[in-house]
Amino acid sequence: MKYLSNNREINVGARTVFQGPDPLHVEPQVFDLILYLVENRNRVVDKDELLARVWKGRVVSDATIASRLNAARRALGDDGRRQEVIKTLSRQGFRYVASVRVEGDTIGRPAIAVLPFVLVEGDDRDDHLSRGLADQLAAALGQAAWFDVRDTAASFAPEVSELSPSEIADRLQVGYLVMGVLQSTAEELRLAVRLVDPADGRQVWSGSLEGSRSDIFGIQDRIASRLLGEIEPRLRRLELQRSESHHGNYSAFDHYLRASDILRPMDLPAMRAACFELDKAVEEFPDYAAAHGMRAWIATLLLPQGQRVDAKAELERSRLAVSKGSFDCDALAMGGYSLGFFDRHPLTGLDYVRRALAINPSSSRAHDHAGWLLLYSGSPGEALEHFDRGLALCPLDEFGFRMLTGRAFARLYRHDYRGAIEDARRAHAVAPDYTVCHRVLIAALAHNDQMKAARSALKELLKINPRLSVARYAKETRFEGPQDRETLFSGLRLAGMP
Repeated sequence: MKYLSNNREINVGARTVFQGPDPLHVEPQVFDLILYLVENRNRVVDKDELLARVWKGRVVSDATIASRLNAARRALGDDGRRQEVIKTLSRQGFRYVASVRVEGDTIGRPAIAVLPFVLVEGDDRDDHLSRGLADQLAAALGQAAWFDVRDTAASFAPEVSELSPSEIADRLQVGYLVMGVLQSTAEELRLAVRLVDPADGRQVWSGSLEGSRSDIFGIQDRIASRLLGEIEPRLRRLELQRSESHHGNYSAFDHYLRASDILRPMDLPAMRAACFELDKAVEEFPDYAAAHGMRAWIATLLLPQGQRVDAKAELERSRLAVSKGSFDCDALAMGGYSLGFFDRHPLTGLDYVRRALAINPSSSRAHDHAGWLLLYSGSPGEALEHFDRGLALCPLDEFGFRMLTGRAFARLYRHDYRGAIEDARRAHAVAPDYTVCHRVLIAALAHNDQMKAARSALKELLKINPRLSVARYAKETRFEGPQDRETLFSGLRLAGMP
């Protein structure tokens, strides 16, 4: 996203002010000040607000504020006498008064560049191999729609290779770099890959793979799968931290990240707070398909909490997510799941989730949604495969307990009661207020003749949702298989659910 004003370009992603093609030297705190004023240009910002937002509550002198304002004005082609860009209003504060044109949407996605892999201890004739692997990896990473991957024509340019990581990031306007080293012999290849935050040189993720030359495509697929599966949660958390530390204002993407982070406990307050953030995201960017999809998905989670949901409105939201996000894995996965849930035709939604997996086979979230829809349609065996795959792809996923809960249902329906208890207890330990987990745990315990533990779990569930009954659950659940329903509800009755 860029703000164009007074012959300057304020590039939010690169955190740089440009005059024509040339970047200007702007101190980070001065850039924060410029960005905060331009984003709040419709009003006067007082000194106390600047101290809270730009200086993070620290007490600084009036001289320090004046110094930073003068530096901001110089960067924007203004000065304290003319005040044509930033105006000081006596006893009121400061306001950005120059005209501003916004370029790019407010989704604010991070960007990644894949650099050519360095070839060591091998034949120089393998140089094409090191570049080809990096190029194919960039193409694979492009499957994840929530971040942008720079074209390798830019990241492979000769003038880029001599720069430092931070200089490369500035030149390509990216937040992360993928760097690798390829070792080759006549028979074997070994590839070590790192994801680096160039701002401070921190290594966000690293991994290595090796194999025979004949398995070159397998190596490529495995490293892409691991990158997509393992770094996604780390990147989301880093981007959230960045958005909070910059200045306190959030783009649509920041609100989406915050919703995902807030939702982790899966309790009622978390769901409500996440919905608030998603509404803000859609307000900023009305066609934000993934935000619509997550909002509809949360509505499916509100029902087990005993909350009223407008099924018709959520169905429309689900349809918007899959139509606007036809190439967005997250939008298709969450929107497809919600569509299958609210339309009461799981297989209809499953088609969209499978499309999400075609775009990004390494999405643990998409495997999770596919597993649940398969459970609803009466295919616990196939569902179990998706839950296992999702957990293997990303064992650190914040929503892993949901996949464990799905595994517990799949094992319950296959009459593996001990396995169901094990998975349900693991999920419950992470998310004790996730009521769906209580239900499968209670049924599995009851069928395994552990009645005391089943009644204790039921008592805990009814504290969270006191109005829940077997009849109510039977009406709201989407499980279609007659035998599956009988296994679940007979277990709940055995434990004493009214």
